[in-house]
Amino acid sequence: MSEGLSFDQDLAFETLEELCRIGPRVVGSGNEATAAALIEGRFREYGFSKVEHLEYSFRYYDGIRARVGSPDGRHMLDGIPCWMSASTPPEGSVSESIYIGTHELVANLSIKEVQDKIVFVLLTDQVQTETLESWKNLYSMNPAGVVFLDIERGEAPRAYAFDKAVSLFSSVPSMVVSADQAKAFHDLMFGSRINMLVTGSPKDGTMHNVCAPIQGTSPQTVLLCAHHDTHAFTPGATDNAAGVAIMLEVARNLAQKNTSLSYRFVSFGGEEFGMKGSQEFASSTDLSEIALCINIDSVGALPGVVLALSAGYDEMIEWVTDIARTNRYPARCRRASTSGGDNIVFAARGIPTIHLAFFGPTSGKVSHSAIDEPSLLTPRALGEVGRVACRIVEAFESAERIPFNLEMPDDLQTAAKGRLESGRRRP
Repeated sequence: MSEGLSFDQDLAFETLEELCRIGPRVVGSGNEATAAALIEGRFREYGFSKVEHLEYSFRYYDGIRARVGSPDGRHMLDGIPCWMSASTPPEGSVSESIYIGTHELVANLSIKEVQDKIVFVLLTDQVQTETLESWKNLYSMNPAGVVFLDIERGEAPRAYAFDKAVSLFSSVPSMVVSADQAKAFHDLMFGSRINMLVTGSPKDGTMHNVCAPIQGTSPQTVLLCAHHDTHAFTPGATDNAAGVAIMLEVARNLAQKNTSLSYRFVSFGGEEFGMKGSQEFASSTDLSEIALCINIDSVGALPGVVLALSAGYDEMIEWVTDIARTNRYPARCRRASTSGGDNIVFAARGIPTIHLAFFGPTSGKVSHSAIDEPSLLTPRALGEVGRVACRIVEAFESAERIPFNLEMPDDLQTAAKGRLESGRRRP
């Protein structure tokens, strides 16, 4: 490849907006299928002749509505159904309320205090073993419903899909509301009659992975990936239409070039639900030629810092750091294997990874929520991450090989495996 890459941030932003116009792209849903078709069309438009559109059966949850309020309708609070939550009757379910504080206090409760009541409990973002055990205890007391109070999100509650809690959520109507918005509702949590309405149902659908390869002079392959799925009720701009748009723009740059290395671009479904798409891909694909995975996920608003979270030996970390230092916009490299998303699947299999992200004012504050909209971002935010990705590719091509040890340190691979096994999500 004789010439450099020119990242078109405006074109990338147009792709982001088009993905977001589809709406929430919950894995398995019709909207996810629409997004996958759009991505496949982009690859073909850019000149890729061997595009694979892989489909997998996936049972998803079509969440419609979640609301709690006083029976007279004077006080209402909207939220989000938990993944696979049981539904109430169409008119809702009226029961007495009880506020229990944090999950640690469940052990102090008796069945008589909880049974047939709507329980309000503060939400712990990361489900540790002790948290899940407390929840199991709570649900075993047969509450009429459970309302989790999200203390980390002020404007809009975050959708949660804890894989290991599905059996609990599916047994009792369960939802998440913003704790901040619940302040005016606070006094109704202590013994008042409450109407809880949760509407949704599991459906059989299809998960999609879309792949496009470039065969270079060398079979040594760089996997560039992002995920197109979202949680329910969110347009998913920062998480992760931005990542897909950046990945597609890098692909457009490389599509018609003669490259030294081979490349494989993949848009995964199911990242938000246990990285299902990348796990299916990794288990059904020959990974022997894949030397490195570059994953793009979570692009925050300006001002901020471009992050290259890298899993590999010191020489790889130093190489990525040197590229970050040449970037016009502030960028830094950090040693990590479990930050990000789909990259964890490949790190767990011993493949070095680089997770590209942008840490800014919206980072960790809007993902998985209804306010994760394109208006939070600018073309430049995508461009700053995209240009770092292009610089990495250019460095590979100028060297005609990947210039560092292509192995994974044992501690990073062990950490990645542990993250997959635990089912924990990033903050």
